[in-house]
Amino acid sequence: MPGSLHDLKGIVGPTHVVTDPDVLSGRSVDHTGRYRGRASALVRPGSAEQVAEVLRLCRDAGAHVTVQGGRTSLVAGTVPEHDDVLLSTERLCGISDIDTVERRIAVGAGATLVAVQHAATTAGLVFGVDLAARDTATVGGMASTNAGGLRTVRYGNMGEQVLGLDVALPDGSLMRRHSLVRSDNTGYDLPALFVGAEGTLGVITALDLRLHPTPSHRVTAVCGFDGLDALIDTGRTFRDVDGIAALELIDGRAGTLTAEHLGFGA
Repeated sequence: MPGSLHDLKGIVGPTHVVTDPDVLSGRSVDHTGRYRGRASALVRPGSAEQVAEVLRLCRDAGAHVTVQGGRTSLVAGTVPEHDDVLLSTERLCGISDIDTVERRIAVGAGATLVAVQHAATTAGLVFGVDLAARDTATVGGMASTNAGGLRTVRYGNMGEQVLGLDVALPDGSLMRRHSLVRSDNTGYDLPALFVGAEGTLGVITALDLRLHPTPSHRVTAVCGFDGLDALIDTGRTFRDVDGIAALELIDGRAGTLTAEHLGFGA
């Protein structure tokens, strides 16, 4: 790839192509430390057009590409395997004004979950998906992996929040699939192909996301169980109760750590 580095800099600007070995090393391992790869360069495009141009250049050069968002994957999802070019979506972080009538928001793939949640809350609405890694997880990566999270029981996975997508394809072309009509049955459901595809079909650069009304009140309860079977049966019962937004299993060890953190007695 060395001969193409100059061309990459011409696309995204010289400050957004990084070849520092220390930076690349830190970007080539996941949070568990179990998976480590090798990368030749880190590229940070600032627009969908730049993403498409980078993909086209890498295709022509025969270079592998690994897409990186917030890098919160614990299963090597963003670890390069073949001396790859790392394509970061971190600069694609724009958030538009919210359409409170249609309850939707347009965001860049690099926008963090917490930023989308904050924008929704400011408008008196709720974004359906929540993760513990909300401060760093990006909505583009969440769509690529069809993330679920803490509130799946009520709002569903990430795919159920996606109303439209912008995608850069490997040949350097751009696909934009948006509709202001919720019940749009025209043509193929192309966004559904890219949600959960983990970047294998193209790079998501922007999304239209569904928002939800804010619940009138919220109650949090902690229940203890002697066995896993009783917990599962109760979870199935709660699943069918109107208004349940989240169910989470906390084992004994996690419960002890939580109690220590909150200053509760054993």
